[in-house]
Amino acid sequence: MRSTGLIEAPLATVGAALRHTPTAETGLASLGIRGRSLTSPDSLLVPGDELAFRLSAFTLTTRIVRADADGLSSVLVAGPLAQLRHETVLAQVGPRTLLTDSVRWTSPLGPLGRLGDVAVGRRLVLDVLAARIRAVRELAESWAARKIVVGTAIVHEGRLLAQQRSYPASHAGQWELPGGRVEPGEDESEAVVRECREELDVAVRPTGRLGTDVPLDNGMLLRIHTAELTDPAQQPAAVEHREVRWVSAADLPALDWLDTDRVLLHTLRELLSA
Repeated sequence: MRSTGLIEAPLATVGAALRHTPTAETGLASLGIRGRSLTSPDSLLVPGDELAFRLSAFTLTTRIVRADADGLSSVLVAGPLAQLRHETVLAQVGPRTLLTDSVRWTSPLGPLGRLGDVAVGRRLVLDVLAARIRAVRELAESWAARKIVVGTAIVHEGRLLAQQRSYPASHAGQWELPGGRVEPGEDESEAVVRECREELDVAVRPTGRLGTDVPLDNGMLLRIHTAELTDPAQQPAAVEHREVRWVSAADLPALDWLDTDRVLLHTLRELLSA
């Protein structure tokens, strides 16, 4: 079954709202469905996270298998159904985002189960999809008004540039991507170039966007751009940080990343693997 909706927000912002754990947990409360995360310590879902949804006497447990700027997918881990797959696909339509939500499932008990689908299941699924779209729309459209902080994924010879913070004390020693606020009069690409020059003393060329937005505690949105060194021979310097380091995909989990950057590690791993 399928449902669609247009949302007045950029694709990457809608992608972040889809991954927002509280939205996944509470968006269906109006239908009497209670949801909770079983594994995720973060505000945004990542592949491998599991969610449990309880309706009356039944509990469904699903696992996230995809979470990126183009959508989100989950599969059934445990529950009364024989099979279940939920998939959300996003597409940019001008300044808006088209969200297409679909669910496929196989009921147990053969003909009796299929009869239950017709009598109850299909109506409930349509209500669930509509409630999810309403919850994601409300959150994404509220986030769309936030100011943007850019982060930069600089890749050179298959490795990613990471920098270690020296301040404030609460985050000293943790790792992050280069970046900072978009200043008045700048676009995002200009902010990427300026921040890399100020923080790393290098010139970069923005090459695209990566992953979903990440909501920050200060009321802003972190948006990740990809970039390459304008001069591949130039060495980045730790101008404002304790250390800079080129890391491989295998190195990513060993670093103590800031929470806001850690939820992007699966996307960064895919970037490096590609």
